[in-house]
Amino acid sequence: MNLVLYHSVESTCAQKVKLVLAEKQLVWEEEKLNLRRGDQFSPAYLALNPKGVVPTLVYDSVVIRESTVINEYLDDAFPEPSLKPASPAVVADMRLWVKTFDDDVHPAVGVTTYATVLRHQMQEMKSEAELEDHFAKIPDPARRMRQISVHDCGIDAEPAAVALKQLDGVLDRLDMQLAESSWIAGEQFSLADCAAAPYILRLDMLQFSGLWEGRRPNLGSWYRRVSDHTNFKNVVVNQIPQSLAEKFSQYGKQVWPKVEAIVFGA
Repeated sequence: MNLVLYHSVESTCAQKVKLVLAEKQLVWEEEKLNLRRGDQFSPAYLALNPKGVVPTLVYDSVVIRESTVINEYLDDAFPEPSLKPASPAVVADMRLWVKTFDDDVHPAVGVTTYATVLRHQMQEMKSEAELEDHFAKIPDPARRMRQISVHDCGIDAEPAAVALKQLDGVLDRLDMQLAESSWIAGEQFSLADCAAAPYILRLDMLQFSGLWEGRRPNLGSWYRRVSDHTNFKNVVVNQIPQSLAEKFSQYGKQVWPKVEAIVFGA
Protein backbone atom coordinates (compact mmCIF):
# COMPACT_ATOMS: atom_id res chain seq x y z
CA MET A 1 0.00 0.00 0.00
CA ASN A 2 1.35 3.40 -0.99
CA LEU A 3 -0.65 6.46 0.08
CA VAL A 4 0.65 9.89 -0.96
CA LEU A 5 -1.08 13.09 0.14
CA TYR A 6 -0.41 16.31 -1.78
CA HIS A 7 -1.23 19.14 0.58
CA SER A 8 -0.32 22.43 2.17
CA VAL A 9 0.16 22.91 5.91
CA GLU A 10 -2.26 25.86 5.83
CA SER A 11 -5.03 24.04 3.95
CA THR A 12 -8.15 23.32 6.00
CA CYS A 13 -9.26 20.75 3.41
CA ALA A 14 -5.96 18.92 3.71
CA GLN A 15 -6.18 19.04 7.50
CA LYS A 16 -9.49 17.18 7.55
CA VAL A 17 -8.03 14.46 5.31
CA LYS A 18 -4.99 14.11 7.55
CA LEU A 19 -7.32 13.76 10.52
CA VAL A 20 -9.18 10.89 8.84
CA LEU A 21 -5.90 9.21 7.85
CA ALA A 22 -4.78 9.40 11.48
CA GLU A 23 -8.11 8.09 12.79
CA LYS A 24 -7.68 5.11 10.47
CA GLN A 25 -4.11 4.62 11.77
CA LEU A 26 -2.80 4.70 8.22
CA VAL A 27 0.74 5.54 7.15
CA TRP A 28 1.09 8.04 4.32
CA GLU A 29 3.74 10.02 2.49
CA GLU A 30 3.51 13.78 2.13
CA GLU A 31 4.12 16.05 -0.82
CA LYS A 32 3.91 19.60 0.53
CA LEU A 33 2.93 22.43 -1.80
CA ASN A 34 3.59 26.11 -1.15
CA LEU A 35 0.34 27.80 -2.19
CA ARG A 36 1.75 31.31 -1.91
CA ARG A 37 4.52 30.36 -4.33
CA GLY A 38 1.96 28.83 -6.69
CA ASP A 39 3.10 25.19 -6.60
CA GLN A 40 -0.53 24.15 -7.14
CA PHE A 41 -0.42 25.61 -10.64
CA SER A 42 2.61 23.65 -11.83
CA PRO A 43 1.95 21.46 -14.88
CA ALA A 44 2.83 18.32 -12.91
CA TYR A 45 0.31 19.07 -10.18
CA LEU A 46 -2.40 20.25 -12.57
CA ALA A 47 -2.09 16.86 -14.27
CA LEU A 48 -3.18 15.35 -10.95
CA ASN A 49 -5.68 18.04 -9.99
CA PRO A 50 -6.89 20.26 -12.85
CA LYS A 51 -8.54 22.67 -10.41
CA GLY A 52 -5.17 23.52 -8.90
CA VAL A 53 -6.34 22.99 -5.32
CA VAL A 54 -5.26 20.75 -2.46
CA PRO A 55 -5.48 18.07 -1.27
CA THR A 56 -5.02 15.24 -3.72
CA LEU A 57 -4.59 11.66 -2.54
CA VAL A 58 -2.79 9.07 -4.66
CA TYR A 59 -3.30 5.46 -3.61
CA ASP A 60 -0.95 3.32 -5.70
CA SER A 61 -2.10 4.40 -9.20
CA VAL A 62 -5.52 5.76 -8.17
CA VAL A 63 -5.90 9.56 -7.94
CA ILE A 64 -8.65 10.85 -5.62
CA ARG A 65 -9.54 14.56 -5.48
CA GLU A 66 -11.79 16.71 -3.29
CA SER A 67 -11.38 16.33 0.46
CA THR A 68 -14.91 15.09 1.14
CA VAL A 69 -14.63 12.46 -1.62
CA ILE A 70 -11.22 11.45 -0.27
CA ASN A 71 -12.60 11.04 3.26
CA GLU A 72 -15.57 8.98 2.08
CA TYR A 73 -13.17 6.86 0.04
CA LEU A 74 -10.90 6.29 3.03
CA ASP A 75 -13.83 5.30 5.23
CA ASP A 76 -14.99 2.79 2.59
CA ALA A 77 -11.54 1.43 1.74
CA PHE A 78 -10.39 1.19 5.36
CA PRO A 79 -13.62 0.58 7.31
CA GLU A 80 -12.12 0.20 10.79
CA PRO A 81 -12.66 2.24 12.81
CA SER A 82 -15.77 3.50 11.09
CA LEU A 83 -16.27 7.24 10.90
CA LYS A 84 -19.93 6.94 9.92
CA PRO A 85 -22.83 6.48 12.36
CA ALA A 86 -24.63 3.13 12.35
CA SER A 87 -28.04 4.60 11.51
CA PRO A 88 -28.66 5.48 7.84
CA ALA A 89 -30.76 8.46 8.97
CA VAL A 90 -27.87 9.79 11.06
CA VAL A 91 -25.45 9.15 8.19
CA ALA A 92 -27.68 11.34 6.01
CA ASP A 93 -27.55 14.05 8.69
CA MET A 94 -23.77 13.69 8.86
CA ARG A 95 -23.49 14.15 5.10
CA LEU A 96 -25.68 17.24 5.20
CA TRP A 97 -23.31 18.78 7.75
CA VAL A 98 -20.28 17.84 5.66
CA LYS A 99 -21.97 19.47 2.66
CA THR A 100 -22.64 22.60 4.72
CA PHE A 101 -18.94 22.88 5.52
CA ASP A 102 -18.04 22.31 1.87
CA ASP A 103 -20.60 24.65 0.35
CA ASP A 104 -20.93 27.42 2.95
CA VAL A 105 -18.10 27.36 5.47
CA HIS A 106 -15.12 26.56 3.25
CA PRO A 107 -15.52 29.54 0.89
CA ALA A 108 -16.46 31.84 3.77
CA VAL A 109 -13.41 30.89 5.85
CA GLY A 110 -11.22 31.08 2.75
CA VAL A 111 -12.33 34.63 1.98
CA THR A 112 -12.00 35.65 5.63
CA THR A 113 -8.51 34.17 5.93
CA TYR A 114 -7.30 35.84 2.75
CA ALA A 115 -8.82 39.18 3.75
CA THR A 116 -7.20 39.00 7.19
CA VAL A 117 -3.78 37.42 6.68
CA LEU A 118 -2.89 35.96 3.30
CA ARG A 119 -3.16 39.22 1.39
CA HIS A 120 -0.30 40.54 3.51
CA GLN A 121 1.81 37.46 2.78
CA MET A 122 1.16 37.79 -0.94
CA GLN A 123 2.15 41.46 -0.92
CA GLU A 124 5.39 40.59 0.85
CA MET A 125 6.25 37.79 -1.59
CA LYS A 126 5.20 39.09 -4.99
CA SER A 127 5.52 42.12 -7.23
CA GLU A 128 2.44 43.66 -8.88
CA ALA A 129 3.17 41.75 -12.09
CA GLU A 130 3.60 38.49 -10.19
CA LEU A 131 0.31 39.07 -8.34
CA GLU A 132 -1.52 39.64 -11.61
CA ASP A 133 -0.04 36.44 -12.98
CA HIS A 134 -1.03 34.54 -9.80
CA PHE A 135 -4.65 35.70 -10.01
CA ALA A 136 -4.81 34.96 -13.73
CA LYS A 137 -3.87 31.34 -13.04
CA ILE A 138 -6.85 30.71 -10.73
CA PRO A 139 -9.09 28.50 -12.90
CA ASP A 140 -12.42 29.37 -11.21
CA PRO A 141 -13.49 32.90 -12.34
CA ALA A 142 -15.73 33.51 -9.30
CA ARG A 143 -12.95 32.50 -6.92
CA ARG A 144 -10.52 34.69 -8.84
CA MET A 145 -12.71 37.80 -8.55
CA ARG A 146 -13.38 37.24 -4.83
CA GLN A 147 -9.68 36.92 -4.15
CA ILE A 148 -8.81 40.08 -6.09
CA SER A 149 -11.49 42.03 -4.21
CA VAL A 150 -10.36 40.95 -0.75
CA HIS A 151 -6.72 41.37 -1.73
CA ASP A 152 -7.37 45.03 -2.47
CA CYS A 153 -9.76 45.88 0.39
CA GLY A 154 -9.18 43.28 3.10
CA ILE A 155 -11.92 42.73 5.67
CA ASP A 156 -13.69 45.85 4.32
CA ALA A 157 -14.37 44.10 1.00
CA GLU A 158 -18.01 43.19 0.39
CA PRO A 159 -17.22 39.47 -0.09
CA ALA A 160 -15.63 39.43 3.38
CA ALA A 161 -18.75 40.87 5.04
CA VAL A 162 -20.95 38.39 3.17
CA ALA A 163 -18.66 35.54 4.23
CA LEU A 164 -18.72 36.55 7.90
CA LYS A 165 -22.51 36.77 7.99
CA GLN A 166 -22.76 33.39 6.30
CA LEU A 167 -20.42 31.93 8.92
CA ASP A 168 -22.53 33.43 11.69
CA GLY A 169 -25.62 31.63 10.43
CA VAL A 170 -23.87 28.26 10.23
CA LEU A 171 -22.35 28.64 13.69
CA ASP A 172 -25.81 29.36 15.09
CA ARG A 173 -27.19 26.16 13.57
CA LEU A 174 -24.16 24.19 14.70
CA ASP A 175 -24.56 25.39 18.27
CA MET A 176 -28.20 24.27 18.26
CA GLN A 177 -27.23 20.89 16.80
CA LEU A 178 -24.60 20.36 19.50
CA ALA A 179 -27.17 21.01 22.20
CA GLU A 180 -28.64 17.63 21.21
CA SER A 181 -25.50 15.46 21.06
CA SER A 182 -21.82 15.27 22.01
CA TRP A 183 -20.65 15.22 18.40
CA ILE A 184 -22.09 16.80 15.29
CA ALA A 185 -23.83 13.65 14.04
CA GLY A 186 -24.84 11.87 17.24
CA GLU A 187 -22.67 10.39 19.95
CA GLN A 188 -19.89 9.17 17.66
CA PHE A 189 -16.93 11.18 16.36
CA SER A 190 -17.57 11.10 12.61
CA LEU A 191 -16.64 12.53 9.23
CA ALA A 192 -18.76 15.55 10.13
CA ASP A 193 -16.47 16.40 13.05
CA CYS A 194 -13.41 15.84 10.83
CA ALA A 195 -14.92 18.24 8.29
CA ALA A 196 -15.73 20.92 10.86
CA ALA A 197 -12.70 20.89 13.16
CA PRO A 198 -10.10 22.57 10.89
CA TYR A 199 -12.43 25.49 10.18
CA ILE A 200 -13.15 26.21 13.83
CA LEU A 201 -9.42 25.91 14.50
CA ARG A 202 -8.78 28.43 11.74
CA LEU A 203 -11.21 30.91 13.29
CA ASP A 204 -9.54 30.36 16.65
CA MET A 205 -6.08 30.96 15.13
CA LEU A 206 -7.41 34.22 13.72
CA GLN A 207 -8.41 35.23 17.27
CA PHE A 208 -12.09 35.09 16.26
CA SER A 209 -13.14 32.81 19.14
CA GLY A 210 -15.51 35.60 20.16
CA LEU A 211 -17.79 34.14 17.50
CA TRP A 212 -18.65 31.41 20.03
CA GLU A 213 -17.13 32.23 23.43
CA GLY A 214 -19.83 33.71 25.64
CA ARG A 215 -22.32 33.34 22.82
CA ARG A 216 -22.51 29.70 21.69
CA PRO A 217 -21.70 27.43 24.65
CA ASN A 218 -22.43 24.12 22.93
CA LEU A 219 -20.02 24.92 20.10
CA GLY A 220 -17.43 26.00 22.66
CA SER A 221 -17.75 22.69 24.54
CA TRP A 222 -17.46 20.70 21.32
CA TYR A 223 -14.35 22.63 20.27
CA ARG A 224 -12.69 21.93 23.62
CA ARG A 225 -13.36 18.19 23.14
CA VAL A 226 -11.93 18.33 19.61
CA SER A 227 -8.89 20.25 20.84
CA ASP A 228 -8.19 17.46 23.34
CA HIS A 229 -8.47 14.79 20.62
CA THR A 230 -5.02 13.20 20.27
CA ASN A 231 -5.04 12.80 16.49
CA PHE A 232 -6.27 16.35 15.98
CA LYS A 233 -3.42 17.68 18.08
CA ASN A 234 -0.80 15.47 16.42
CA VAL A 235 -1.59 15.78 12.72
CA VAL A 236 -3.30 19.16 12.57
CA VAL A 237 -2.47 21.57 15.39
CA ASN A 238 1.13 20.50 15.95
CA GLN A 239 1.90 20.56 12.22
CA ILE A 240 1.13 24.27 11.85
CA PRO A 241 4.40 26.27 11.80
CA GLN A 242 4.76 28.65 14.71
CA SER A 243 5.58 31.51 12.34
CA LEU A 244 2.28 30.99 10.52
CA ALA A 245 0.32 30.79 13.77
CA GLU A 246 1.91 34.06 14.90
CA LYS A 247 0.94 35.82 11.65
CA PHE A 248 -2.64 34.61 11.95
CA SER A 249 -2.80 35.86 15.52
CA GLN A 250 -1.15 39.21 14.73
CA TYR A 251 -3.39 40.16 11.83
CA GLY A 252 -6.49 38.57 13.31
CA LYS A 253 -6.28 40.67 16.46
CA GLN A 254 -6.06 43.80 14.31
CA VAL A 255 -9.30 43.12 12.44
CA TRP A 256 -11.37 41.45 15.19
CA PRO A 257 -13.14 44.72 16.17
CA LYS A 258 -14.31 45.09 12.56
CA VAL A 259 -15.33 41.43 12.41
CA GLU A 260 -17.31 41.76 15.63
CA ALA A 261 -19.05 44.86 14.28
CA ILE A 262 -19.94 43.16 10.99
CA VAL A 263 -21.32 40.03 12.66
CA PHE A 264 -22.90 41.38 15.83
CA GLY A 265 -23.27 45.08 15.15
CA ALA A 266 -20.91 45.85 18.04
